[in-house]
Amino acid sequence: MINKPRMISEQRRGEFYLLAEEFLWGWFPIVTLLSYQFLEPLWTMALTLAVASLFFGLLMTGWRRNRSLWRELGRRRAWWDLAWASFYIMLLFVLLFVGLSFTTAGNAALILFLQVFFAFLYFNLLKGEVLSPAHLAGAALMTIGAFLVLFPDDMVLNKGDLLVLLAAMIAPVGNRYQQRARRHVHATTLLFVRTVASLPVVLALAWLYQPLPTAGNLAGAWWLLLINGIFLMGLSKIYWIEGLHRLNITKVSAMTALSPLFTMLFAFFILNEIPGNWQLVGILPILAGGILITRPAIERGTVSSCRPGR
Repeated sequence: MINKPRMISEQRRGEFYLLAEEFLWGWFPIVTLLSYQFLEPLWTMALTLAVASLFFGLLMTGWRRNRSLWRELGRRRAWWDLAWASFYIMLLFVLLFVGLSFTTAGNAALILFLQVFFAFLYFNLLKGEVLSPAHLAGAALMTIGAFLVLFPDDMVLNKGDLLVLLAAMIAPVGNRYQQRARRHVHATTLLFVRTVASLPVVLALAWLYQPLPTAGNLAGAWWLLLINGIFLMGLSKIYWIEGLHRLNITKVSAMTALSPLFTMLFAFFILNEIPGNWQLVGILPILAGGILITRPAIERGTVSSCRPGR
């Protein structure tokens, strides 16, 4: 028999984790754009990954749980999923970091939230599931909202918006491999592997295609890199996974919609970004549609739903 008070306590803890994650992740576009005052996008990503690698490495040693997780790296059954998860998540963040240099923080946050739509498209619609009216309405709302945000004035797609849209399209695939890898290794191990595996590739791309940062650049950006690496690419990802373990998909999806709102609020005060009229009009259908298409669909005695992720 399940202890009801304990179950409620776990739900409250999951809500705290997810709310903290959404608040932290809402800062990601802001801190990243501030870093671009000193560093090129790929160098920002590479140095952020270096900080995050050290952060996860400390957790791997057992600093948090009094036990080492390094032995999990020897679990061969997880290698394939870890490799593909690392590849897709690395590609996602390359597109996101570069895309942010050509678009606004608010646009990036809203467009990235469309990963919920693409997860629904890949894992529900294309599998031939019978769609409920709520799912159809959600898909239609997200399509309308995305059109308003992507094409506010004319039919020309901004380069940065396109790159972030490609990142949103890749996210569900990377998240699927992360879910599979998570069955075999701890969340910290998964985050450590995907971060460390991405680091040399991104460093090579930065070295080849963007100018080296100067000592002055690093002196101006070091505190932003620490925030990005420890709190936004580190701690927030742990909170995300812990929240997923404790909450149902409907609540997770509803709370995920907070991140773009946090970003737009922070961008208004920190970056003086004023949302355009069409962006404001597009917010509601995108967020409402995201909640609708992730409602569990009961079919033939089973419950299926698409799960967002990062």
